[in-house]
Amino acid sequence: MADPCFQIKGTSVTTMVLDLYHYHSDEFLQTLKNKVQTAPLFFTGSPLYLNLASFDGELGKAQLQEIINACQSQGFQLFGCKGGTEEQARLARGLGLIHLPASRPRVEKPEAEAASEPQAAPSAGFGTRVIDKPVRSGQQVYAENADLILLAPVSEGAEVIADGNIHVYSTLRGRALAGVKDNPAARIFCQRLEAELVSIAGHFVLNDTLREACWKKPAQIFLHNESIEIAAL
Repeated sequence: MADPCFQIKGTSVTTMVLDLYHYHSDEFLQTLKNKVQTAPLFFTGSPLYLNLASFDGELGKAQLQEIINACQSQGFQLFGCKGGTEEQARLARGLGLIHLPASRPRVEKPEAEAASEPQAAPSAGFGTRVIDKPVRSGQQVYAENADLILLAPVSEGAEVIADGNIHVYSTLRGRALAGVKDNPAARIFCQRLEAELVSIAGHFVLNDTLREACWKKPAQIFLHNESIEIAAL
């Protein structure tokens, strides 16, 4: 039997989500430009999908096309649409976007139970990948179905990714993305926070926000009510 000419595999790709709340063309484009200017090397060429779950109103075909054009003009690769009405889904598909299924509902735990959980617990059912050398600029390290433990610094321009938690026992610069396969319980821990970007289960914050809390100090990053939280260790 001849060797197959291709193989389809799952992989981990950093995907941006644009949560749209309301839309005015000029405001949207200017806000998008301002956001890209905060981290142009990171945003340029990034895949992006539009989340309409919290959108107030109805988007028409012309407005969706404006959003697509604006995103492309700033270097984003807008590929899909999520949430919204059936009509918006139909219009998105007509404009070449895929329509993504809704997220699985999250089960909220009682506050007392949540508070009692150990902060550094390993991800259930996950293995561990340990890296003992520095992660240099331009390098990417991915711990598939595992927590990632880094014993040396992560340089600016590097990217570390894990399906579980990320532990950096040194300085975290660059980008750290934990829980990338829809694992909102994942956390990021580091001895010195100087990151360009951190992300938990697709939710992310950039350097300008990170500088407001625990900058250059030991920190943990986690998701609470679908918002990134940063706390001292």
